[in-house]
Amino acid sequence: MNISMGVDTLSYHCRLEAGEISHEEIFREASEIGFSFVQLNAYHLRDLTDQGVTELRTSAEHCGLTLTLSGDVVGRASRDDTVESGDERVARWLAIAERIGSPFVRVSSGFYRNEMLKTPGGIAAEQQYVTQTLSLAAARNSGTCQILLENHSDFAPDEYAQILGSVGSDRVGVFLDLINPVSMLLDPLPVIERLFPFASAGHVKDFRLVSSYVEDGFHRRGFDVQYCYPGEGVAQLSALVGVIAGADRPGTYQLSIEGLDNWAGVADQRDRLSASLATLHDIVNSAAKVAAA
Repeated sequence: MNISMGVDTLSYHCRLEAGEISHEEIFREASEIGFSFVQLNAYHLRDLTDQGVTELRTSAEHCGLTLTLSGDVVGRASRDDTVESGDERVARWLAIAERIGSPFVRVSSGFYRNEMLKTPGGIAAEQQYVTQTLSLAAARNSGTCQILLENHSDFAPDEYAQILGSVGSDRVGVFLDLINPVSMLLDPLPVIERLFPFASAGHVKDFRLVSSYVEDGFHRRGFDVQYCYPGEGVAQLSALVGVIAGADRPGTYQLSIEGLDNWAGVADQRDRLSASLATLHDIVNSAAKVAAA
């Protein structure tokens, strides 16, 4: 399968919010590194007018890039959000996506499964809310953009299949994050294999495990799972990306690097993204050779 490589502006989030870098500067850097597209976050566009958003598309095109859009949380049943308010959020993001020429808008549920395991019926309520919201949004979506629900450390793979089956629209699919299953204490590979048929785009990152020891170092209290750039951690990226790269499926899959490990005042994206892109290209090329053999 053809894979188009991009970078999510979350990789620059802290510097963007601190005013240390602009979207236009990100576009130039992404183009120079060798990316094909940049995934914008609606949150970073919150102060822009429609004209300002249109100008970003023009700036990206001048750098030889296309743009995609990441929306945000559709809402939470546990916070008494309504299906109508969720639909309004999605409609706003769809309008931005159409303006920048994105084929999709990525959305998420907004809860973390491990935080709700002790809440009776909580996960089922969130599943019902997301299903109803996406059903309404899909019915009202008269444009060309697809709504992609990210596997955001919330629903189990079969629950995602249930959501999509209940919505029953090709306007809704999965935005597949290759590493998020780790935060649910799941092996990512079976999850990716289960959800990939529903996905046309997604994130790739990496993770490392950082031990926390008692004072004398005799044993550890536990460990933290910390995200990092592809190639910097312990994820089996060859297998995960290989599911996509080795697929016999038409079309282009848009895979964006999500560099969540970023800081204000630290301009390290160029070097880290360049190394990550090289790693991913090697994986994709190897998978393509195996598939062609």
